[in-house]
Amino acid sequence: MAFAVKKRTNNRLNEIEKLQQPANFLPNSYGDRFIPRRYALSRSSRFKAESMPEQKTDPMVMKEMPGYWRTHRYSSVLKSQLGLVSTHDKILSFRDSTSRQVCKRLANKRPLECIVRPTYSNQQKLDWSCHPRTKPIGFIEAVHDLPNIKTYYHKIIDWSAAGQIAAIFSKKLVIWTPNTDEIIGLGAQYATSIAFEPAGTRLAMGIFMMNRPWLNIFDDPARPQSERHGSLKMLDPLDHPISCLTWDGSGLYVLCGFGNGQISIVRIRPAANINQCESKYCVHKGSIIAIKFSCGCRYMATADDLGQLYLWHWSAGNLTPITNWDSSMCAFFDWHPWREDEIVIADSEPILIALYHVPSRQVLSYYQRRESDCILTTLSFNKLSGELVVCYSFTGKYKPPEILVLASMDRVVDVMRNHDDCIVHLLWSPDGKQLASVGYDETLTIWNFFGTSPTNECKKRKLQCEPPVSSGSSRTDGRACGNAGSSWDASRIPCNRNKEATYRDLASSFLFKAMR
Repeated sequence: MAFAVKKRTNNRLNEIEKLQQPANFLPNSYGDRFIPRRYALSRSSRFKAESMPEQKTDPMVMKEMPGYWRTHRYSSVLKSQLGLVSTHDKILSFRDSTSRQVCKRLANKRPLECIVRPTYSNQQKLDWSCHPRTKPIGFIEAVHDLPNIKTYYHKIIDWSAAGQIAAIFSKKLVIWTPNTDEIIGLGAQYATSIAFEPAGTRLAMGIFMMNRPWLNIFDDPARPQSERHGSLKMLDPLDHPISCLTWDGSGLYVLCGFGNGQISIVRIRPAANINQCESKYCVHKGSIIAIKFSCGCRYMATADDLGQLYLWHWSAGNLTPITNWDSSMCAFFDWHPWREDEIVIADSEPILIALYHVPSRQVLSYYQRRESDCILTTLSFNKLSGELVVCYSFTGKYKPPEILVLASMDRVVDVMRNHDDCIVHLLWSPDGKQLASVGYDETLTIWNFFGTSPTNECKKRKLQCEPPVSSGSSRTDGRACGNAGSSWDASRIPCNRNKEATYRDLASSFLFKAMR
């Protein structure tokens, strides 16, 4: 008897030990509560499962298949096809109408309560204040050839508030208005940089002649030469050209960046008269490539070709340094269109895009590209939507440059391609609805950024500017105006794209091809 009891006890102990061991044949959970059996997984397997790295993808790496990232709005398309009313009938929804009505009645019967919740207006959780478009709708409006444009300078093209575009070529300064055929050519063989006044009535041009930097202010350059007024002044330092120009918001000061890193502030009197007083700041070591003001002209940023970027406080012609940003290569930047204390700074290579808050001197958000297959060439904010336009140029393989439109550091709204070489300049029209991109391929592409069709006013203005077609009008109207010995000669050429004689007159006056 004692032997039988002992045998049964040993059998029970063996069964208990078997239950305590991991059993692969048992389910990992049991019952309606789905309670997991923790002993079913060994320690080594649990460690391997917890230590697996997360799979992350670069949000700005575009696939070769075009259109895969575009937002397919199936719900909107089906609603329009089925004729559903958006306020009452909904599709692709996980709630039925009956439960929604019941919940609404129950919510109305509840007593009034004061619920304190944190207000977060940024429902899309974007990195900066932005009103992005729901889908990519931009398209190309026009493409201009710019042969022999001075791409080795930095501020060679500008778009004025009056709608005129000015560009520096090898020997000419060309001013034209999109959607019209009137073009003005000024002799500017030694020009190095240009900038329109915020009002669009005056043009500042930097000249490097006889190894001396000069500042020339044109009062309304669209006028004929006999009615145009201007002033010329030689600046310091000597033997260094003016590499960058910009105006302040009031139009009273012109800031000049030089090849040696010096920044000069010149006060401009009314009627394009230059004041003799000049303030100088020498903090940069390389050539100045960019000078930009914030939306309210409270802050200013400057960058050179060695990767040094300085932030300044601007007050009536005086600068106070705030902080600086060091980059391994060139640094590009742009201020937010309506938030004055935020600026986006980008390193060209390796690509790093950061949103910087000036008062707190902190980086709010940033993006860093993992692969080193491309470089960043320029960027700019749209002043209406707040979307950031970034230009990439790829290295090591034949792939055209890309223009990415970002609503946040991880959200790409649109991708635009048309250039064959690096894109180095981005310009916005006065109303902010058109984007102009200039590249090393000597082409200027005008994009309709918001996809709106041309207005009737533009068509009427174009028809009014077109000259009447006659047999001898092209050769007569295309003659150049100005003295041969003067350094500034103007050529007003009203051209008609359908007339071959106009192209000959155009080519004889300055190197510029009309829209193709």
